[in-house]
Amino acid sequence: MENTLELWDELKFEVASIYNELIPKDKREVLMGMGNKNAPILFIGNDSDLYISEEYKVSPNSSGEFLLKLLDITSILPDMYYITTLSKRNVKLKIFSEAEKQKLKEVLFMQISLIKPKLIVLLGKEAAQTLLEREVDFDEERGIFSNWRGSIDTLITYDVDTVISARKDEGKKSAIATYFWNDIKNIKARLEKDNE
Repeated sequence: MENTLELWDELKFEVASIYNELIPKDKREVLMGMGNKNAPILFIGNDSDLYISEEYKVSPNSSGEFLLKLLDITSILPDMYYITTLSKRNVKLKIFSEAEKQKLKEVLFMQISLIKPKLIVLLGKEAAQTLLEREVDFDEERGIFSNWRGSIDTLITYDVDTVISARKDEGKKSAIATYFWNDIKNIKARLEKDNE
C-alpha cells in the first residue's frame, strides 16, 4: 500500500515537472484526479472543471457537478469511480506542446496501471484519441463497449460540457443529452453484469 502511494507521489511530481509558460500562475497546481484510486470505473476527460480537488470537490454549476449528479442518480457510487483529466491541471490539453502531451499521456497510462479499472469511460473525442492513439470516428464509436489492452473495456461518450451546452440550447431531451444519459445507464448495467 505504501509503495502504491509513493508511485502516486512520483506521478504527481512528474506532472509538476511538465512545465509550460502558457499555464497561468493560478492554474499550475497539479490535480491528479478525484475519487477512489482502486475504482472499477475510470473517467478520463479534457475538461478542467471536472473536479477542483482530489476529495470529491467540484465547483457549483460545473461539468463536474453535473456528472456527479448523473452518477448519483444511476447509483454509481463514489467508491465505484475515479475521474481524471488529460492535463492534470486546471487547463485543457491544447496548451501543451507535442512533447509535453506525450509525457502527460505516459502519466495517464501509469495512472491506469495503478488504478486497474475494469472500464475506462472516455469523455469526448480528444480523450478517446489520446488513450486509443488513433483517429476516432466519434459518431460511429460513441456508446460502444470495446476491449483495450486485454482485460479493460472502454466506452467513448460525450464531453460533459458538450452535454450541458446541448441541454441549454435544445432542452433536457436533446439528442446529445439523451445519448449521454443512456451511456451512463449502460455503464451501470455493464458493471452489474461484470459483478454477477
